Amino acid sequence: MPTAIAWNASDALIVDASVWVSAADASDALSAPSRSFLTTVARQRTPIVLPAIARLEVACALTRRLHDARRGRKLAERLLQSPLITEIPLDAPLLAAALTQGTKSFLRAGDAFYAAVARNGGGTLIAWDDELVRRAGAMTPEAWLVKYGGD
Repeated sequence: MPTAIAWNASDALIVDASVWVSAADASDALSAPSRSFLTTVARQRTPIVLPAIARLEVACALTRRLHDARRGRKLAERLLQSPLITEIPLDAPLLAAALTQGTKSFLRAGDAFYAAVARNGGGTLIAWDDELVRRAGAMTPEAWLVKYGGD
């Protein structure tokens, strides 16, 4: 199985679906800090690298919350349309890296993709997901804002 990693995310953020979904849902308790984080990232023009599964994960989560497939997909597309975002395809090297990272860190399959992109590309993983914080070294959006949010 291929193990070469074809991306470089050393100065990028890898933003877990939990942040995008919280930002999109004003009723979510973490919506305001998620929006503040994403606004700061955009203002600073910080690159974001996402596994391609992020689009699916965000769209499905929003669809479930909204109980509306069309609105969920459209909202996910709007959230992820930034030119600052680069998507990593779900190819053999990413699958191999996610398998390694996921089993090593006892992660859920979806989370393993974000952790693999961060680990193998060198970027900073951002998530509200406690397992990603504890097991994969992710920072919460609030922690990132405290450390890097100043201009």
